[in-house]
Amino acid sequence: MSFHTFFMLTTGLSKPMQVPIGTKASIIAHVEEVERVLGLKRTQYLTNPVHWDHFDAAFRNGFPDVDDKTLCETVENHNVWVRRLYSDMGEWSSNPPTDGETITPEDASEFWHGLQQLEVHPHRWTADYYRARMETLYEVMRGRPTDGISFDTKALTVKQAAAVIRIFDQYLDPGDMRLDVPDGYDYLASFDDGGYDWCDTCFKPIHPDCVWECKRRKCSLKEEN
Repeated sequence: MSFHTFFMLTTGLSKPMQVPIGTKASIIAHVEEVERVLGLKRTQYLTNPVHWDHFDAAFRNGFPDVDDKTLCETVENHNVWVRRLYSDMGEWSSNPPTDGETITPEDASEFWHGLQQLEVHPHRWTADYYRARMETLYEVMRGRPTDGISFDTKALTVKQAAAVIRIFDQYLDPGDMRLDVPDGYDYLASFDDGGYDWCDTCFKPIHPDCVWECKRRKCSLKEEN
């Protein structure tokens, strides 16, 4: 797989950039809120750029004082925000807003450290966070770049990609979601919330709307319904 680095290998803006009014204040507010919720600390070595302190106990130990739900939601929302901002800044660089504000390299130094994507250790994953990670992985394996991740080889078939997800399932699924792909479809669904029914006759995950399409005379799902 290939991973887009977004802002990771950059140190700031090289020149002023025109952005929509309120962008700078919005970025600073977001970064400060993430720092507040997770307890992230800023540090700086000599004249190097400011960055989050990866050696701080909270960062190093996976934010033990933050509950799993808050941690997963904060990290998920932050990472989505980073990717969206990267896309927006690319657009503003090519097509500067005519009625906006200017962010200078000096301005950017106030928040650039917060444009880093964060991770959650698997043992802290909530069911929603696990599902989001597996949906991203499934899309990537099917040859559809997602969240900055792309497959470097031929895309897997639906059955192959679903099989990989089921392998991860036994080790990572925190909520017994049993993610799989309904027969004839191309997306992940959960048995837990009724996204598919399991047919003991066909040995396939079946979309609830397709139960009556089974050609088998003694289909267990048709008999149940």
